[in-house]
Amino acid sequence: MDLDLLRTFVVVCDEGSLTRAASKLFRTQPAITQQIQNLEREFGYPLLERTARGVHPTPQGKTLRTRAGRLFREWDGVVDEMRDLSEGVRGDLRIACSDTVARYFLPRILSEFVRRHPGVKLGLRNASSPEIARLVEDGECEVGFVLLPLPQSKLTLRPVLAYTHVAAYPPDREVPATPIAAQELGHERLVLLPRETRTRRHIEEGFQRQGIFPEEVLEVGNVSVQKALVRSGLGVGILPDYALDPDDDLHCRPIADSHQRTIAAATSRDTAPFGAAREFLGMLPQLESSPT
Repeated sequence: MDLDLLRTFVVVCDEGSLTRAASKLFRTQPAITQQIQNLEREFGYPLLERTARGVHPTPQGKTLRTRAGRLFREWDGVVDEMRDLSEGVRGDLRIACSDTVARYFLPRILSEFVRRHPGVKLGLRNASSPEIARLVEDGECEVGFVLLPLPQSKLTLRPVLAYTHVAAYPPDREVPATPIAAQELGHERLVLLPRETRTRRHIEEGFQRQGIFPEEVLEVGNVSVQKALVRSGLGVGILPDYALDPDDDLHCRPIADSHQRTIAAATSRDTAPFGAAREFLGMLPQLESSPT
């Protein structure tokens, strides 16, 4: 098997066009067409369907594209490891995570990682847990941070952070240190994340199990905005405890019967972490168990 033919096939699939693939590979379109035909002869069946809108992999081509992606990730890992032996850890490290993890969990770890490995180029993708899982499964990111449980996961999951939610009040409101019952909390104007987030769904499911339907909810895009609006007196926030800081100037109160949640670092089950990803994972805290 000529790996150059296989790489050309992968680029054609990703671009969906022979012309764009030729431009990306700095080759002529006839040369790309010839390579694809050589690959199809080698396998004995069509790998691409040509249409007016471009080219798309056949069922056999889709299987080959998936397997080729795994093969090249493994090969790139071999190359990176050999280079690391002489040059130190280099290359790209693409991380997928939520806004909250990026803002409140990762900065200290990433700062130390960059200090140790200045040759690594970092990239962060903000997304929800299902999208993060897809990004890691498809090889678009080497590491992702997901909220457990993650149904039907094809990933290796390493629990790294356990937390609970607390009720946050503005600085001018005196509140006791005792836990607040969900029934009492449901009568407050709440400042919460959007409905499409898993965090919001967990909160609402907890209310609904007790027959509670909050009377007024103000939706905001992220935890930092939550804290700002709570501080301004616009409502009570339900926040993850790891996102709290003494400088927030908020009064916080535990929530009675609040379930502990777990965030895990996710990596591909098909390819062992190597290079920058392996070094990064080694710097993360590890939990002995993953409570739900």
